[in-house]
Amino acid sequence: MGWFGTLLLARPTTATLASQPGVREAFGSCFATPTPWGNKLGLYDLGQGWQRVGVTPFRTERLRLSAGVEGLAAVTAAPALAAYVSNSACAHLECRTPAGRSFSLHLPDTDEPCGYRHPEGRPGRVDPDVAVEALRGWAVEAGRTPSTDAVAAVVTGREGDLPVMQDAVLMLFAGLGFTSEAEIPPVVNPDDPAFGNYELVVRMADVRAAGEQYMASRGWPLDDDQKATPQDLDYLRFRDLLWSSVYGGGATRDELVAQYRQLAVRWKKH
Repeated sequence: MGWFGTLLLARPTTATLASQPGVREAFGSCFATPTPWGNKLGLYDLGQGWQRVGVTPFRTERLRLSAGVEGLAAVTAAPALAAYVSNSACAHLECRTPAGRSFSLHLPDTDEPCGYRHPEGRPGRVDPDVAVEALRGWAVEAGRTPSTDAVAAVVTGREGDLPVMQDAVLMLFAGLGFTSEAEIPPVVNPDDPAFGNYELVVRMADVRAAGEQYMASRGWPLDDDQKATPQDLDYLRFRDLLWSSVYGGGATRDELVAQYRQLAVRWKKH
């Protein structure tokens, strides 16, 4: 199975892009963290204050791709770019700058259907020269020296020419002038054994809470036994605190362990 998620590129005003206000609300909270196979989609320092990170929303979170990028550019007073990748096969790019530059692009840049329902609708085909110039202008406004040939190679690439789409987006970032990067390790491991069965409990809590949100958005009635329980809500609050802390800006590991122990005691008999 391929990767679904957003690769976000911006210059945060906080210590990390993951802790920048508005990022989790617009793009989700499940940031890519180290695995036995590495973490190429994790949090990276790109130099001169720029960072990139891969993130996916939980069921109770809704992707706001264009609004999120626009808000990020306004708050940070720097260009921002987000690429939502669907199953490693295609991507929806949104670019914004404080000067008002706005550009949307689908990769591959073709009229052929991609087979995926993009959350905000799929951008139509853009003339390759126009797309390359728009991306080049974005990079120049970001203070970078882009490679027109490298950007064009991604924009004009077709299925079979490009690697999996998340790698193609990283190629695009490099082509835009972000060629140096260093991984920023997490300060809290979300899979820490000290958090016990947190993930198993919160997984079902997320499903129930998301279902409740969906029913409410349609104005449909919901039986009490279908609603998120007090235990669900407690564990979802813990998840929120945990994921606001993974790359800094939230609670310490010791504080999170103490919070989890309180949860475990509170719901031990349930």
